[in-house]
Amino acid sequence: MGFDVKNIEDKPEIAIVYLKGRLDVHYSSEVETQINKLISEGKKKLVISLNDVEYLSSSGLRIFIAISRTLKEVNGQLKLIKLNETARKIFKIVELIDMFDIYESEEEAINSFM
Repeated sequence: MGFDVKNIEDKPEIAIVYLKGRLDVHYSSEVETQINKLISEGKKKLVISLNDVEYLSSSGLRIFIAISRTLKEVNGQLKLIKLNETARKIFKIVELIDMFDIYESEEEAINSFM
């Protein structure tokens, strides 16, 4: 399981979160807690990379919906990037693909906040 965060120096309200491994019931609550901590620290614009997510359960999908709602409450935004084939297929199957702003690169996602 992995969770890495990159802060954008000249844009302190933006953070890029890199998820790795299996986003299942056990890992999802930890991820949600860590992301909510980022939001409470003032990160209102989050980019989450799913490139290295090997498995995505319904619990994993739920955190994206919850995070999106939390960010809307603080006038923030969530962007997803680098959905690998597995993640993209799951988002399509459960019809969530159109619910999120999805980009291929960090740069595209960051520029979309402007």
